[in-house]
Amino acid sequence: MLIQMKIMKTSYLFILPLLGIFSCQSGSDEGKTIASTHPKLEEQLAKDSLTIPAESGKDTALYSRYRITQDEYQNNTQYAVGEIYSGKTAVLDVASHKDAAQFKTELQAGLAKGVNFAGKYAVVSINCGTNCHTHYVMDAQSGKVLDKIQSTYGAAFTKNSRVFTINPTDYAIDYTKCTGCQPETLVFENGKFVKLP
Repeated sequence: MLIQMKIMKTSYLFILPLLGIFSCQSGSDEGKTIASTHPKLEEQLAKDSLTIPAESGKDTALYSRYRITQDEYQNNTQYAVGEIYSGKTAVLDVASHKDAAQFKTELQAGLAKGVNFAGKYAVVSINCGTNCHTHYVMDAQSGKVLDKIQSTYGAAFTKNSRVFTINPTDYAIDYTKCTGCQPETLVFENGKFVKLP
């Protein structure tokens, strides 16, 4: 046992200085990127720069068209809401829609969170299966469920606009191969969704 301890002590005395030497070497590569320490990679990166993600099979022109259309509608002042309701939210009116009783808990919880769409409405999104979402619009003042719409990949909306986009643009989706995934923009008018051109 005594011999083992002497060997271990000798090993530590020998290894510790070596660790100090290797771990405290001057950082001649400090501030360099991985590309600068690998010249071939640095050359390739200098040639191949992208402004949008690129993946094989993706139609970037189609994605760009959807993105531009969605942004134009969302930023159009014609659909802007002037005043946001900030009063007390009503209790869910279960008799206002045939689905209200089935999803009472989810709808009431969403309504209690307050206005999140078009100045005075609360939108609650409920999963209805794989890649399936149902979006219910409720009036925060009356508690009535006014309309619903389904999407494959969610929705985009704000409390400052009446514009509602189902399946908002996403570069990860190959629109040429996925039916029912295309973005669709609607406007909320008189308690109903109306598709925009």
